[in-house]
Amino acid sequence: MRNFTYIDLLAFLEIEDAHPGGFELTKRLFNNLPLSSESKILEVGCGSGKTASYLYHLYKSDITAIDINRKMLRKAMQRFKHEQVPIKLHAASAENLPFSNNSFDVIISESVTSFTNVKKSLNEYSRVLNDNGFILAIEMTTERLLLEDEQNEIESVYGIKQTYTENEWISFIKNAGFKNIKVIAGNTISNVPSSSSSSPSFQQLPSSILSMYYKHQEILFRFGYILGYRVFLCHK
Repeated sequence: MRNFTYIDLLAFLEIEDAHPGGFELTKRLFNNLPLSSESKILEVGCGSGKTASYLYHLYKSDITAIDINRKMLRKAMQRFKHEQVPIKLHAASAENLPFSNNSFDVIISESVTSFTNVKKSLNEYSRVLNDNGFILAIEMTTERLLLEDEQNEIESVYGIKQTYTENEWISFIKNAGFKNIKVIAGNTISNVPSSSSSSPSFQQLPSSILSMYYKHQEILFRFGYILGYRVFLCHK
């Protein structure tokens, strides 16, 4: 039996807005983007499809969404069917996108790329993005370089082998072929208001889920002023 992961926790509890700032941050960001019905958008790690659906209702764009978690994919499919939105859904990884070069105008990642091989994923984003396209990524960062035992502890909960500073992220993004890179928002975890939608009900939860949830909360408490997030807006 495989180990229960943080991503499994989000899927089991049907948490839709796990990224710092939650859906309110998502709405603030997307309401100010240069998008239209002509925009071809890829959301990487769509989860239950909440963001993709919101974007479609806002702009009527041509949207494709991917995820690797089967439960999340089922939830997204149900949402798209219920809301009657023509969003294309694929089971796929950020590290190996099943799309041709120059397929999209915009790529969105909400706290997803951090959980992958960052360099591979960024190179894939660059490959499938049009020359004038951009990515909007909300990603986990550290305020300083982590000690080895700190990184190991974070990996034990989130499965992230390496957590990067803002400057490291910018370096990786540049190396992937992006030229215009802006950090348009960011903070530490401790300074971000908690999202009520991320608070689960504990009634009759399996012990494995409770254990992972408490480990997650302990990380937030202990590393609240070290772990943070940045919102990167990056053009090719």
